[in-house]
Amino acid sequence: MCARSWAPQNVLSTSSGGAQLGNFHARHRAVLGAAAACVIAVMAGTDAAAMHMQVAGDQIVLSGPVNPRDDDRLKMLLDEQRGKITTIILRDSPGGNVPTGYRMGELFRAKGLQTAVSGHCYSSCSRMFLGGKKRYFTNDFPPEYTHVGFHGHYDKQGHLLSKDVLSFGLKNWIIKYSDGKADAALVDRWINIPVHIGMIHFYHPDLLNRDGVSTFMCQGTEPMAQSVLGCEPIRKSALDLGIVTSLAVMKGNDQSEVRAMLAARPKASGYAAIDDIGKVPLANDNSRQEYQRFLAAALPRAMALSPDGKHWAWNAGKLDAVTQALARCAQRSSQTCKLYAVDVDVVWPADP
Repeated sequence: MCARSWAPQNVLSTSSGGAQLGNFHARHRAVLGAAAACVIAVMAGTDAAAMHMQVAGDQIVLSGPVNPRDDDRLKMLLDEQRGKITTIILRDSPGGNVPTGYRMGELFRAKGLQTAVSGHCYSSCSRMFLGGKKRYFTNDFPPEYTHVGFHGHYDKQGHLLSKDVLSFGLKNWIIKYSDGKADAALVDRWINIPVHIGMIHFYHPDLLNRDGVSTFMCQGTEPMAQSVLGCEPIRKSALDLGIVTSLAVMKGNDQSEVRAMLAARPKASGYAAIDDIGKVPLANDNSRQEYQRFLAAALPRAMALSPDGKHWAWNAGKLDAVTQALARCAQRSSQTCKLYAVDVDVVWPADP
């Protein structure tokens, strides 16, 4: 949630057997990245929403914002498991408290735990990911949902804190925990991105790439509707730079929950292109401006409208976005709302 917006566009996806899964059409110009307010909130490192921690066999699944004392909670959980845990699954975390992220990464390395990204893992979470002795992507979710994002340290307004970047030794820490593989000049660039919504994004190079590139550097100043895949291409992969240690794909042990999160979603209706704001059946321009905000929000995402076009609600960055958007819209309007868009597709009926 704490990154520049993105969406796959003309992406070539391949399975491990090398078969093409298809190219995304131009209408897939959507975005993945949280609203700035979310980023600022987690950068503040409040205790409002501690990480969710769930044991699943020999794995612990961590999700949500990183908060102070999360490392103490995790240590207690690891102690309770008495050496049974081998893997930390990092799922849909926007990052958060800076020192905790370092401590968690260092804890993982000290205990020889491996890490795997499931969904997105940004900012402070990326340092936790890099702490894994071995590091992997998962195939829990579609490859366009699955990536790791790195940048520097920022204040509550989202401005770069250069002194903190230096005092925490972020550059040397990244190089060390990438097992010496991270390119020093490139690390210098990404830890000095001036605004918090800028980030370098790493995808699995065999599962999602554009013209052979799976790493993209966004400065956070790009147009709102530009996808991450439209940002600067970096010709080195997550494996090349030591972000992951293998291109083998892992799977979270909690697959029943994953399947529930990925319950069947409505298909594109053909009513309009996702970025055709003029076709959105909302009653006024202010509401259509809200749709523009929706276009700059995280996948998974969904927007629901009331039948009279006077009310709307959207939710993003969570796998229950559809349910949440419909519920909020119904609450606002006291009507039965319909989904207008889900992820990168308009699902509004062609003949509503």
